[in-house]
Amino acid sequence: MATSYADSAQAREWDKRLDDWGKPRATLAEIAHDYDNEADLAARREQEAADRISLKRRIGLAMTQMEVICPPVGGTE
Repeated sequence: MATSYADSAQAREWDKRLDDWGKPRATLAEIAHDYDNEADLAARREQEAADRISLKRRIGLAMTQMEVICPPVGGTE
């Protein structure tokens, strides 16, 4: 199967943005922190709180989808 140059260029660009698991790669600012700086710690805490809220929402949506497919024992009355 032949691919065009544009296809391979797109694939290379995509590989740069995502890691092996399909998650966005961390930027240098996300990796390198000044742990003595209160502003960095506060920003990190805010980001972690936002991540937890997002994770809670995604888990809730997944549970709702699972319950639609396979209702809990006793069903919904």
